[in-house]
Amino acid sequence: MSAISLRKDADELLRLAMLTEVENVKRILTSEASRLVQAAEAEEKLSKVAPKKVVQIPQRTIKLQNYGWDQSDKFLKLYVTMEGVQNFPAADITATFGEKSVQLLIHDGRKESNYLLAINNLLYPVIQAESYHKVKSDMVILFLKKTSTNTWPCVTETEQKVKDLKTPKMDTQDEDPGANLMNLMKQMYQDGDDNMKRTIAQAWTEARDKKSSPDFL
Repeated sequence: MSAISLRKDADELLRLAMLTEVENVKRILTSEASRLVQAAEAEEKLSKVAPKKVVQIPQRTIKLQNYGWDQSDKFLKLYVTMEGVQNFPAADITATFGEKSVQLLIHDGRKESNYLLAINNLLYPVIQAESYHKVKSDMVILFLKKTSTNTWPCVTETEQKVKDLKTPKMDTQDEDPGANLMNLMKQMYQDGDDNMKRTIAQAWTEARDKKSSPDFL
């Protein structure tokens, strides 16, 4: 009962106590009114106490880097594996599609963690309204609707640029292919995002290992 209701009841008891001429009844009514007033005061003090702050443990967001892919004439398909994902609530799995981007967010309530796959530099545009995702056993499949039936040689612009680096075209015979390639890779590494840096580092390592191989000599 609220403090206001308690005080109203106490006032009514005091009014009745003033009307009665029986001393014993007057004493009982006055005593009960006093008790209600004390209860109202206690309720008012309790309401003034600041509520305890609820400490929320921040959820981790883990970036997903690995995925498989293939394609048909209509769709580019990305495969993201996660154990038991088919048992997650549907609301905990969301896919967002942009003209040249896709984002998959999976909330794992068991571990209070979020898993994020974000690709922001798709090689070609996709049709957002006709793209969707499906949840399978231990897997989420992203269906990116192509704008044409052209075959995608890779998924992202970053991968395409790295492929182009491996077969550079020289404008003149006087240019040094090695120096030109090195400068281009350095520039792309400096300007690129994390995926770009990781892909270039891998390509550089492969090129260095190939150069040091006896078959290269």
